[in-house]
Amino acid sequence: MKSWIWIAAGIAITALELVVPSFTIIWFGLAAIVVGLISLMTGIESLAVQLALWAVLSGVFTYFWFRFFRQQTKTLSGQSKDAVVGKAGIVVRVYDSTFPGGVVRFPIAVLGSEEWSFISEEPLQLGDRGVITDIAGDKLVLRKG
Repeated sequence: MKSWIWIAAGIAITALELVVPSFTIIWFGLAAIVVGLISLMTGIESLAVQLALWAVLSGVFTYFWFRFFRQQTKTLSGQSKDAVVGKAGIVVRVYDSTFPGGVVRFPIAVLGSEEWSFISEEPLQLGDRGVITDIAGDKLVLRKG
């Protein structure tokens, strides 16, 4: 395939990122532009080689984006347990019962909410700082911290 077709297709795919703002399509477009430039400089005319090169470059560009350059999320909504263990909040309500528990509030939403019910093996008082050690069903397990 002609190199100018790869470059034009790459520009079109990259421009498609304006319509579909996922920041993943751009890597396929940039790979097509690079394939066009490599074909222009080396004279590669084989469509199979060009397609293989485009697939490899698309994968490499996408991998490096997600591995090294993508920013981390600002909230922990939808994250796994390991992402929230160690986060600290302030106890805002304590339940009067035989098993220590209450409600804890976090400065940044944890698992989609700023307030969570908690249980603890040690008694926590109103205003204490609690650190997440585990998740038990719909409650967080805290320790004094």
